[in-house]
Amino acid sequence: MNTLALIKKTKGAKDSNGIARGWVCYYDSDDNIVEVKSLYNPKEYNGHRKVYNDDEIINKLTQFKNR
Repeated sequence: MNTLALIKKTKGAKDSNGIARGWVCYYDSDDNIVEVKSLYNPKEYNGHRKVYNDDEIINKLTQFKNR
């Protein structure tokens, strides 16, 4: 199962505290997505990358796949 299909299948997943997950994308030098990581406490993330929710990451990956 690819990443996009897995995210769609588990859309809306929350941890035991009811916190929805977030997603972070990593890119190569050509601006291609090379890795997608899930964050189960996105409000505590203090990195410089944008954190996406389930709907946003599905749209982002769909757009990337169709380009």
